[in-house]
Amino acid sequence: MTEVPTPDCERYRQDLSAFADETLSARRWEQVGYHVAGCPDCRSELASIREVRRTLHAPADSPSAIPQTLSERLHEIAGEHIDAPLYMAAGPRCALPSRRKRRNRRLFQSAAAVMSVLASVLVIAFLVAPEPPTVSNAVTQAREQFLLSTTALSVNEAVGAVLLAHERGATLGSSQRQSARSTMVHAPQRITRATAAAMLKGDGPTHSGVQRVWISDGAAGFHVTDVKVDEMADEGTSLVVMDASGSRFVSWFVPSNVCCQMDEGPPWTFWKYGGMDQVAGRWANVIEARDADDRRVARWWVDRDGGLVLWSERYDNHQKPTIISGFTSLTMGEAHLSEQSDELTGMDPVSSSGARGWCHGLKHCPTSLGGLALVAHSSSDVSGGTSMRLFYSDGFRGLSVVWSQGQLHGTNRITDHTVGLPEVAVWQSGDGIVSVATSGSVELLDEASHDLPGVHGWQPSVLERIGRGLARMTGIN
Repeated sequence: MTEVPTPDCERYRQDLSAFADETLSARRWEQVGYHVAGCPDCRSELASIREVRRTLHAPADSPSAIPQTLSERLHEIAGEHIDAPLYMAAGPRCALPSRRKRRNRRLFQSAAAVMSVLASVLVIAFLVAPEPPTVSNAVTQAREQFLLSTTALSVNEAVGAVLLAHERGATLGSSQRQSARSTMVHAPQRITRATAAAMLKGDGPTHSGVQRVWISDGAAGFHVTDVKVDEMADEGTSLVVMDASGSRFVSWFVPSNVCCQMDEGPPWTFWKYGGMDQVAGRWANVIEARDADDRRVARWWVDRDGGLVLWSERYDNHQKPTIISGFTSLTMGEAHLSEQSDELTGMDPVSSSGARGWCHGLKHCPTSLGGLALVAHSSSDVSGGTSMRLFYSDGFRGLSVVWSQGQLHGTNRITDHTVGLPEVAVWQSGDGIVSVATSGSVELLDEASHDLPGVHGWQPSVLERIGRGLARMTGIN
């Protein structure tokens, strides 16, 4: 067969080196081989390529071998690419591999890997960032915190114990009519606030008895519950709350705790009546408080001998009672503390608030609110979340402030003014909930709320979310 040169050699000439190295695909190798078989020029060029390859791979003692030093140098330069054809070398065309280029390439690959991992961590942190828990019963919780503080600090503890039991599901007695206590006293004489405070200090001697508590139902009626009270001087008081059937619902132990310093307090005047009344078979002095409009707001029947408050009543703006409590039976000098009582969560006295870092959640824990002094506080920082509880009192009124992590359900602010129960205001402030509850007036509630962090919805930025997520991933949160 006569060989005829093919005019389109350029289509195959660029693949001759790969054809000699046998690195072409099977189909392309057949196409180039068919062309070479019929093209003398390409066949000659292919032979030259193969001759160069044989020369380069010749043994060191071959006359045509390149010098040993040059061979070693080329091996060193090629490195891991020693067995690869030059046309397959990485980098720009005709550029030989080098140690510096390999190092730079590895650094680039490592940096890219680190950036990829970091990006993945940030995305995961954003996705797993914890949301504050949603709170759907904020008013109930706020009121319960106030009652816990009131009961634990011996501020009219029987009333606090009944209301707290009611918040926890106790069934109070059916609604019934009840009027203010009748009295035989007369001719009230004005006394100083300090004198009234000294008479109402409440640290009576050891005694045991039953107190009856009347709580207004908001419709001219009262729910009635009995509380068995045993107080051991300098030790504490056990309170057993009965339900509507007369069975024990819950009992608490309150350690002895002098609660409340008497500061300026409300703009009340105090009066002591002439004569005495009898309560549970004991003689009692009658103390009365009046507001700036000379309306009666409270009365206390105080044991003549022991200083124990035997009976107390609070009145609304129409001077009708809203809360009544008093002993129906009383034995002085003996008490039997219940062994089944649960001790209420304790609070630290205000004297310990000088320690660094005692205030949590709130940017600032005020030492007074609405004219009431801070008398006790407590905080928690556990896996279930962080909270801060503050209690203020002037000896007659109480106010609690609680900050806790959470989100209100469906709103940013709630208020509740149920008759006979503490006034309550709750609002969202960033990732926490601030709640205020008081046994005082709505005006006191508003004044105290004004001095606390305002309403601010929970709207975290991307960076805040990532920060919370990282804290959660590292176990800090």
